[in-house]
Amino acid sequence: MDHEKEIADDLERFLRESFQIPPDDAFFSRSVNLWEEGYVDSPGVLEVLGYLEARWRVQIPKEALFRPEFTCVDGIARVVAALAAESS
Repeated sequence: MDHEKEIADDLERFLRESFQIPPDDAFFSRSVNLWEEGYVDSPGVLEVLGYLEARWRVQIPKEALFRPEFTCVDGIARVVAALAAESS
């Protein structure tokens, strides 16, 4: 399985469970802005970061949080996959 897709699948599962996003939410997708659309609030960002760092054994630099791609599931998965590739 493509590592980026594996990370995106895992992150989506985590988000749906942790932030009670129902499977039939018509607005949720892997390209939706998680912060602007209110799926994840400020404290939730820390929860997501902690999960990603522990699950994928990466250190996410603070500047990554401000990248435009670090707003949606697919973009976050790309960042985490790149960091994981660098650290292996």
